[in-house]
Amino acid sequence: MKHRGLLVGGLVLLGAALLVSLFFASFQRRDVVEPTPPSGAAQTNPLFALEQALRDVGEPAASLATLDPRQMPLRPGDTVLVDADAGRIDTETAARLLAWVRQGGHLLLMPDAGARAPVFAALDLLDPRPATFACSRLGDGQKATSLCGPRFRLQPAAAKAVDAAIGDAGGGYLFARTALGRGHVSLLASFAPLERLRLKQVEAQRFAWRLLAPNRGRGQIYLVYALDGQPFLQLLATRGWPALLALALLLAAWMAMRSARFGPLLPAPAPHRRALLEHVQAAGEFLYRRDGGRSLHQLACQAVLARLRRRDPASARLNGEALYARLAERGGLDAAQVAQAFQSPANAQAFRASLITLARLRSRP
Repeated sequence: MKHRGLLVGGLVLLGAALLVSLFFASFQRRDVVEPTPPSGAAQTNPLFALEQALRDVGEPAASLATLDPRQMPLRPGDTVLVDADAGRIDTETAARLLAWVRQGGHLLLMPDAGARAPVFAALDLLDPRPATFACSRLGDGQKATSLCGPRFRLQPAAAKAVDAAIGDAGGGYLFARTALGRGHVSLLASFAPLERLRLKQVEAQRFAWRLLAPNRGRGQIYLVYALDGQPFLQLLATRGWPALLALALLLAAWMAMRSARFGPLLPAPAPHRRALLEHVQAAGEFLYRRDGGRSLHQLACQAVLARLRRRDPASARLNGEALYARLAERGGLDAAQVAQAFQSPANAQAFRASLITLARLRSRP
């Protein structure tokens, strides 16, 4: 029995050893990279990859969503890349950028806002003549990337100062870098080759390196991926006044239409309409004619007695002459007059006198 237990235990150990050896023979350690969708800054900032790449090679780079001088203290040798609608740059900021470029800055813009935008009007580089849409390959081979966008034209003086370009003065440019004072201005049809996953391509990295060449290693690189623009109220006052004027006219028309409800005061009621006192008097005359005023007299007497019992609970046990004397004492009247008032009236004159007396008793405290 003992040998049998040892045999079973040995077989179990042997099976476990076989399973372990089979696992290690078929197991292979491997690193697997699972791509995940971008989140945080990588999702909202298309230049996030460019910023990280520049930092990896030792270039000071920062991503911003504004051109505020408090967050962007521009100095000669700095670089500013604006991957946003340049038409939202106001006149004051455009003048500041122009002065900075002339002192040695490098400004990169997309000319899609047109020559009339404040920043391009200040730089005075663009020719307003339209150009066609085009694409150009950056590099050779299967891994080459493309630069696509609407071409732009330059003023003759600016075209003469171009030191790097994709395109020509006749057909227009997809990229052009021209000197301005001691600095440079680079105009690019699209910054798509520098955004997100496109920057993984070697040719896109080389193009970005050449694009930032003028001031690379001399100062801070600011990557502006969005612009705050003007405050809402200021933008509404400068550009939204036509809508405000139209809204004011509509409001005035609506008020004019609704003002028909505010006519003259209501006319006075017709003279034949009876007032409340007239209705009460008519109702009293009707009740008097029905039973000679006995029901009205009885209600008046009950009201006087109910008020007396509330004000003087001890009088609840009084009757007859004692009750009349108590009422006369409280009302300052003659006891005989009070007793007469509680008798059923024989005619209209007696009814009127009784009600006057009962009214005086009811009005006493």
